[in-house]
Amino acid sequence: MTAPRFFADDVSADRISLTGDEARHAVKVLRLRPGEEITISDGAGTVAYAVVEEAATKLTAQVERRVTEPRPRPELVVFQAIPTHGKLDLVVQKLTEVGVGAIHLFAAERSVARWDSGKGEAHAARLGEIAYQASKQSRRAWLARVVAPVRVSDIAPPAETFALHEEASLESHRIAARARAELAGLPLSRESDLTKAREVRS
Repeated sequence: MTAPRFFADDVSADRISLTGDEARHAVKVLRLRPGEEITISDGAGTVAYAVVEEAATKLTAQVERRVTEPRPRPELVVFQAIPTHGKLDLVVQKLTEVGVGAIHLFAAERSVARWDSGKGEAHAARLGEIAYQASKQSRRAWLARVVAPVRVSDIAPPAETFALHEEASLESHRIAARARAELAGLPLSRESDLTKAREVRS
């Protein structure tokens, strides 16, 4: 079984202590005991592989080794319109589990929900906790980020951006194939090139 993942601000010490909610989850829910293996990430690419020494009001683990995982390239950034009540929790969870690096919220023209700045910050913080837990479950080395809502006019998308829309004329599998082919340096001048590109592994 894969060792459970936890997060801590600093994983550079030889011994790392988890307190608060992280310790309670480890001891009360997962029932970890001395001698069991865990992994602890700083959420910014460094992961410590450790063995539990103490499991009581806090959990202390002895670090055996560390690895540094580079930030995924290209990083996936999703600009998510605010849907009807309740759906956003699942959206954030699943986007985090599939490896999205950042989720930027915005109120679209047809969005039913309308959040003022205070409510937007509060919702973003709550959704950030969902992304945090999903990052643990999926053993991520980099924490997913949830960014508070902005107006559509304030969105600054990256240079390479794909818009997913129900009335789009280009299928998503063609977009993915084109992106993989560009990363692999393949030409895309003919329809047959797209077929070839679908077989490219990122």
